[in-house]
Amino acid sequence: QGFYGDIAVSSDNTTAYLTTFKGIVFALDTSNGHVRWAIDTGAGIVGGITIDSDTLYFGTKGSRVYAVRAQDGSPVWDFRTSGEVWATPTVDVDTIYVTSLDGKLYALDKSNGGKKWVFQGAGSGIAARPVLSADSVFVGAFDNKLYSVKKSDGSENWSIKANNWFWATPLLSGGTLYAPSLDGKVYAVNAATGEPAWNLPVDTGSEIRSTPVMAGGGLIVATRNGKVYKIDPLSGLVNAGSPVIAGTKILADLTVDGANTVYVMPMSAVLYYVNAATTLEGNVGNVPLPQ
Repeated sequence: QGFYGDIAVSSDNTTAYLTTFKGIVFALDTSNGHVRWAIDTGAGIVGGITIDSDTLYFGTKGSRVYAVRAQDGSPVWDFRTSGEVWATPTVDVDTIYVTSLDGKLYALDKSNGGKKWVFQGAGSGIAARPVLSADSVFVGAFDNKLYSVKKSDGSENWSIKANNWFWATPLLSGGTLYAPSLDGKVYAVNAATGEPAWNLPVDTGSEIRSTPVMAGGGLIVATRNGKVYKIDPLSGLVNAGSPVIAGTKILADLTVDGANTVYVMPMSAVLYYVNAATTLEGNVGNVPLPQ
C-alpha cells in the first residue's frame, strides 16, 4: 500500500518514521533502510507522523490519535475522535492539535492525551493540518471556510468563506496567512483579523490541494492541473514567467531547500525541481524516479 503522509526523522538523523495507507508505522535505519520496528494500527493512515522529543504522534482512519515511543513503537496513549483523522497532528509546547472528518479541531494534552478543548464550529469535515501562531490555530474545512480559533480555549476568532473546500494546509508567513482552495484561488488574509491582504484572491483556474511554500521572495503555488506559480506575497500579483508546467497532476505538498529550489511531486514517476530565485520560466528540471 502507498505512503501518503509526512515522514518524521529523529533528532540525530539515524531513524526515519513513516506511515502506510494500510495502517502500518515503520521505523527505518536511515543508513541502510533496515526496519528497526513496525506496528500495525489496524486502520488506514492518510496523514503522517509528528515527532516531539522521544514520542511520535499520528492519527488514523479508525478515528484514533496515537502517541507511541520513538524507541520501540510501544504505546503511550490513544484518543478516540468522532471521525477519521486524515491530517498530520501539530505539536506545540504541551498541546497536540488534531483535525478530523467529524468537523472538529481537538486540543489534547501532549503527555496523556487528555482533552483540553474541542472546536466544533466547522460545518463539515476537516482534513488539513493545523497551523499555529503565537495565540491562534488556523484550519481549513470542507464547508468552504478557513477558521482562526484561540489556542487558549478553542473559541473562534474569525472565518472566511471560499467557493470550495480548503483542503491544503495554509502557510503562515510574516503575519499573513496564505490559503489555497479547491475553487482554484489563493486567499491571503491578515492572520490576526482575517481581513484580506490582497485586493483580490489569485485565481489560477484549477483546484489547489498542495500546501504552498515561500522561495525566492515569492509565494510558490502548485495547482492540480500541473502548473506552478510564483506570486508576490505583498501584492498578490503573479510574477512574469508564471505559470510553468511540472507534470500533469499535483496533489502532494511542495518542499523547498535553502537554495530556493522547490521540489514538486506530481502523480507520475518523475520528480520536478524549480529554481525560484528569479523567474520560474526556463528554470524547471526533472529527474525520473526508480520504478
